[in-house]
Amino acid sequence: MLKQYNYVGPPEIRAQLNSVRMSRPVNTHQALLHQIELLTAEFNDGPYLTVTFIIDTEGHLHICDRHQEHVACALGRPVLSAGEITFALQHADYYIERITNQSTGYCPEPASWQAVDSALRRLEIHYPDFFEPAYDFRRCLHCAQINLIKDNYYICAVCETDLPAFWNCDQKE
Repeated sequence: MLKQYNYVGPPEIRAQLNSVRMSRPVNTHQALLHQIELLTAEFNDGPYLTVTFIIDTEGHLHICDRHQEHVACALGRPVLSAGEITFALQHADYYIERITNQSTGYCPEPASWQAVDSALRRLEIHYPDFFEPAYDFRRCLHCAQINLIKDNYYICAVCETDLPAFWNCDQKE
């Protein structure tokens, strides 16, 4: 069974969910193209489109505008993975240029790639073999700040306390 991640980000962001509508699951190539077209029509920035994504607990992909929080994309529900996907247009079709697990609201581990791979396999789209970049997150046991680990530096960016070696973002203290 795949690990589920609950929202661990700031409560004030979660409080904004009242006015948000969850995206529809993207389960087919046609559904994916439709969602991309909706987003590119609204935010036409060129041949690349970066979106917020979540994989819901049923294993379905949901994509939203990049400026929308992951917790809003998931309506506050648990996820199997979350991050950002960059789509690129080539020969009148899209492929996935890059996928990351960058979500400080859910802090999914790189191992959540398994859920992403399973969801994308159904969509008949070319995509990378793993998260690039893949991020690790840790909650500081001293000040409770969530930290994005860079260069294997396990020191809290706020209070400079050593961070745990293992994922602990769901711990509050």
